[in-house]
Amino acid sequence: MTERDKNIGFALKKGSLCKRLNRDEAFALVSLSSPSDIHRLGKAALKNRMLRYGRVATYIENLVVNPSNICEGKCRFCHYRAEKKDPKAYIMDEKEILKKIADYQPVEMHLVGGLNEFWHFQRYLSLLRDIRDRWPSIHLKTFTAIEINYFAKMEHTSPEEILKKLKVVSVNGLTGGGAEMFSHRIRTAYCPDKLSPENWLAIHKIAHKAGLMTNATMLYGLGEKYEEILDHLLILRSLQDETGGFSCFIPLPYQPARDNESESGPAVLDNLKMIGLARLILDNFNHIKAYWPMIGLETAAAGLSWGADDLDGTLGEEKIAHAGRANSPLKTTKEIMEDTIRTGGFIPYARDGLFSVLKRKDLRI
Repeated sequence: MTERDKNIGFALKKGSLCKRLNRDEAFALVSLSSPSDIHRLGKAALKNRMLRYGRVATYIENLVVNPSNICEGKCRFCHYRAEKKDPKAYIMDEKEILKKIADYQPVEMHLVGGLNEFWHFQRYLSLLRDIRDRWPSIHLKTFTAIEINYFAKMEHTSPEEILKKLKVVSVNGLTGGGAEMFSHRIRTAYCPDKLSPENWLAIHKIAHKAGLMTNATMLYGLGEKYEEILDHLLILRSLQDETGGFSCFIPLPYQPARDNESESGPAVLDNLKMIGLARLILDNFNHIKAYWPMIGLETAAAGLSWGADDLDGTLGEEKIAHAGRANSPLKTTKEIMEDTIRTGGFIPYARDGLFSVLKRKDLRI
């Protein structure tokens, strides 16, 4: 056995027992490239996951609402945004949004939109008050750090004040979008004008201190280096040590453009590897999602054996991933979610927005 194999074996064993990996140990796993080594990673991540959750896997009945795709941002990896005069541009109104909620009756609502003058902060606040008045128990997960920063600029105030006002209307937490890859090299190439990694982290830290739980994400498949993946994960782990405010981590593979057949996104094994790495390196994150809209239901089911404990939810209607070449359904049902989890060899449980399992008479185990 070579010294490299010994180091990898030690890191895998340590990670499989839910023990913290140091930087060198974590890098040994991030840099695994052969299918056989990546499958060893998967076995270690499964053992870790089984120690934490056994055969339980969760999902949520949720609704994603994107009020508009008009956005001032110009991120190269985004196929969702539109200019004002673009034929695909749209703006929903309050009546449409409230009808979607009334028809779907979700446990959780996920609200994010583009950066634009049409859906400004005061309009959002009015909508959120209305939603909370009509559906007091709904879990409201709203906006990215990018949107919080944009609202603060437009309102000539600070992100702290924006978050305070969201707390007043009983928003429960923030989404994790906009983190992308913390690498300045990657951001210079793909989204140079976007909120910096430092400011993304600062806004999440403010949210955590205000009692708002948030998601953490990482967008991969943009030509990032092993060191950049590792840095991203360790930066998130460090902030979680400090605040404990991240509810989950969601690895997000880049979705190629539908009209560019020469472009390809991460392969299935790449997606599974990222889930496994997250489970072993992010030891202080309770939940790792296998986000089926971007990796597909089949890969998400497999992801449960690579460390994921949650498949996100039914979503109602997902638009952002499907603006690219995502081949998953636009929405699904609780029955499909439960069958997907069973296909992966796990026991399905519906949950709420804080990952507490819901008691439901119709759950088939």
